[in-house]
Amino acid sequence: MTKFKHENDIYGYHILRNEDLDAIHEATLHLLESYGLQIHGEAALKLYEEAGCQVDKTTGRVRFPRQLVNDSIEACPEEFVLCGRDPKYDTLVGKKNVAFKNFGTGVLIRDLYTGVVRESTKEDLGNVARFIDAMDTVDVFSIAVTAGDVNQKVRALHEAEVVFNNLTKNFAHDLEGVKNTQRFIDMAAAIQGGYDQLRERPIIAMGACPNSPLEINKNETDIIILSAKHGLPIDILSMGLCGGTTPATLAGTLVTTNAEILGGIVLAQIVNKGNPILYGSSTTIMDMKTTTSPVGAPEHAMCGSAVGQIGHYYGIPTNVGGT
Repeated sequence: MTKFKHENDIYGYHILRNEDLDAIHEATLHLLESYGLQIHGEAALKLYEEAGCQVDKTTGRVRFPRQLVNDSIEACPEEFVLCGRDPKYDTLVGKKNVAFKNFGTGVLIRDLYTGVVRESTKEDLGNVARFIDAMDTVDVFSIAVTAGDVNQKVRALHEAEVVFNNLTKNFAHDLEGVKNTQRFIDMAAAIQGGYDQLRERPIIAMGACPNSPLEINKNETDIIILSAKHGLPIDILSMGLCGGTTPATLAGTLVTTNAEILGGIVLAQIVNKGNPILYGSSTTIMDMKTTTSPVGAPEHAMCGSAVGQIGHYYGIPTNVGGT
């Protein structure tokens, strides 16, 4: 594998040695080949099988040939542009480029005028999107607060509408269901002047989250397939909890989440070889006293640093959650 590389000139905080990166990759290949992932969705299972994976249709277990995994990593672009509706906000990601995106998705907001903490609304989301659009330090927008005052079956489309009307930067959005995902893509294509124009300048980035441990549900496989067909950037982001949904050790968690992310990457590359991918993680520990996921825990930063190194090792742009 010529693309996998060690970087001896790493600056800043990092926790993995060169031999650690090799060990994590080898352990992940072994896990995917011998145990595999639980995959949901007939379309995904068919694609995996046709690509050479061992598929147990009774249980949904998919085992991956290591060469298919390595080839899929190789197919991912090392750099690509997250396009803004206004080209001056185009953001190059990958290699040594660093970009910033707001955190999300909050369900409560402190009212600026009354000081009262209340459920967030569609209007709040539009206001936050317009505010972030004016911030030079934020490059990409994701749903900051949810639209709690609309029909929740189509909430994601209401959110998309109000963001599109208040944003000129790239828009990263996670959706539920193929129909709503396609409608969101339709909205972006209408703005860009057609599907070919959207493929050429994707002003949206799609999100798909595996379920730890070692599962990708039907909603996420469907979104990966649909997004890859349109050539859209896909953020495949694992949110494992050390000691909860993944092993208590950071090394074990990195192998588990790496397997989940690579399983999604393989699917995207089967559908559209060369499709732009963000290797994503917002992994942290589980607080054993409160059974919550402390985003500000030191282990969250440690996992984020490790993911950045893995991304450089694979040559895939990364997306790391933080505070």
